Amino acid sequence: MVEYKLYDRSYEDEVLKVFTESFVNYPLFWGVFTERFKSEAELRSFYDRLMKGIFRATIRKDDCYIGTEDGHVKAVVIIEKPSDKPVGFWDYAVSGMAGIIARIGLRDTLRFMEMSDKTEIVVKSIPEPRWHLYFLAVAPEYQKQGVGSAAIRDFLIPLVRSNGGNLITVTTNAEKNVPFYTNNGFTLVQEETLECNARSIGNWTFRMDL
Repeated sequence: MVEYKLYDRSYEDEVLKVFTESFVNYPLFWGVFTERFKSEAELRSFYDRLMKGIFRATIRKDDCYIGTEDGHVKAVVIIEKPSDKPVGFWDYAVSGMAGIIARIGLRDTLRFMEMSDKTEIVVKSIPEPRWHLYFLAVAPEYQKQGVGSAAIRDFLIPLVRSNGGNLITVTTNAEKNVPFYTNNGFTLVQEETLECNARSIGNWTFRMDL
């Protein structure tokens, strides 16, 4: 049985591996930069640095939990509580993103951050206090085994309820994730298409009322 606990840095290497590998080919993190690199190896190296920076920046403001079983990290859950402040440029700047900025330039870095912010516009327009599921990452070797569904059912929902919350939101940029969230109790709020660096990215916003 997977057990969840607050992240601590002793798990950093394994958590970063799960986090980066679970989002390989994710449209927002991968697709908008594909054409800027001459080889798959260059793109993968850039992507690894990008994801590590995103992870470290996000956990400066939001709570990160790791799901472990038999000493191995199977899942990573990052949650924004109603009282949490948004992750900003400074959080990224001090979280290893300097190399990213140098590689693609400040302008495109800011464009990417603007695009990331746009994915949350619908969520942020919801007036009720919300617990936002920022990231749910499951190690590739454990995907399609019910780990993600159990993380929502057995960990996330009880966590929110025990803290007096009654609304969970989540967004995804991968259409393949839409059935996963609807099958796990979320209701689709809005489907839209966003533009970044001449690339179109789908965006789906969900909510779950407890």
